[in-house]
Amino acid sequence: MKTVQVLPWLLGLVWTGQAVAAPAIALSDVRHAPLVAVARAGDGLVAVGDHGVVALSADGQQWRQALSVPVDGLLTAVSFVDQRQGWAVGHGGVLLHSVDGGQNWTLQQRLEGKPVLLSVLFTDAHHGMVVGAYGYAARTTDGGVSWQPMSIGEEGDDFHLNQVFQAADASLFIVGEAGHAYRSSDQGASWQVLDTGVSGSLWAGTGLRDGRVLLAGMSGRVLLGDSHGRHWRVLDSGSREAISAVTQLNDGRVALVGNSGLMAISDSQVTHFTSAQREDRLNLAALAAHSGHLLLFGTAGVIDGVAPDAKAAVTARQAAENAPR
Repeated sequence: MKTVQVLPWLLGLVWTGQAVAAPAIALSDVRHAPLVAVARAGDGLVAVGDHGVVALSADGQQWRQALSVPVDGLLTAVSFVDQRQGWAVGHGGVLLHSVDGGQNWTLQQRLEGKPVLLSVLFTDAHHGMVVGAYGYAARTTDGGVSWQPMSIGEEGDDFHLNQVFQAADASLFIVGEAGHAYRSSDQGASWQVLDTGVSGSLWAGTGLRDGRVLLAGMSGRVLLGDSHGRHWRVLDSGSREAISAVTQLNDGRVALVGNSGLMAISDSQVTHFTSAQREDRLNLAALAAHSGHLLLFGTAGVIDGVAPDAKAAVTARQAAENAPR
C-alpha cells in the first residue's frame, strides 16, 4: 500500500491509498476541527478539512457544520462560483458538489485512478479543473459530470501540482513541486511552462488586482511576476517557514500564512512583508478576510488573526481593518 504525504499544509495528515466511503463525522463544535482550505460562497465562507468536515459561516464568527457530507476522508480544497454552487475535492479522487451553499454535498464522482486531489477551481458553473499529486490534472466543461485529462509540462513529468488559480486577466496558473509553474490563456486547453528561477516547491499563488501574479512556497519564498509569468523577482517574506496560502486585502496588501504559526502582511505596493509568528506555533493552512476580521485556518480549526504577541497583533489588526465587510 502506497503512502502519500504531499504538502506542509496537510498538517501531518497522511493518505494511505484508500478513501473512506462513510459520512463525515459529526462534531459538537466544528470551529475547532482541523481545516485546510476555505472559499467564499457569496457573502459567506465554506471551509473543509479532515474526516469529511465542512464548516460554514455567514459572518466569519459563528460556524456550523454542513448537514450532509457523504465521505469521511481528507478534503483538501473547495471552490464556489456563487453563493449556492460549489465543489470540494480530496484524497481518493473524491469530487463533491453542493447546490445549496455547502449545506449538503453529493459525491459527484471519484475520478479515474482515485488520484490525490490538491486543488480545485471552477470559473463558472460549467468550467472547472482539478490538480493533484504526481502531475494529475483534469478539466470539465459540463459542471463536473465528465472530465478530460490536461497535459501539463513535459511528457513524463510527475511533479505534484499543488494549486490552480485564476489571475485578473482570466488566465490560469498552476504552481507545483520543485519550483514548477504553468500558465494557460485558453481555459486549460494548453499550458505554457514558466521559468520561475527557483527549485523549491511552490504551494500557493494568487492573482493581484493590478494584473501581477504572486507565488509562494518552501522556505518562505515569495515570487512576484508580471501577468504573463515571464519575469519574476524574489520578495523577502521575513521568514524561512513554508508558506501555505496567500490572499489580497481590500487595500492592495497581501497576507500570507504558513507553518509554525507564520503570518505576514505586505506593504500596499507589495514590495516587502512584515512577518510575525504565533506563540502557539500551530501550522496554518488557509486564511480569509471577512467582516473586519482576518481568519486563519489550521490544526486548531478557525483562529482569529489577532495573535497574542504585539507585533502580530498590530499586523493582523491592520489587515482586519482592510478586510471585506
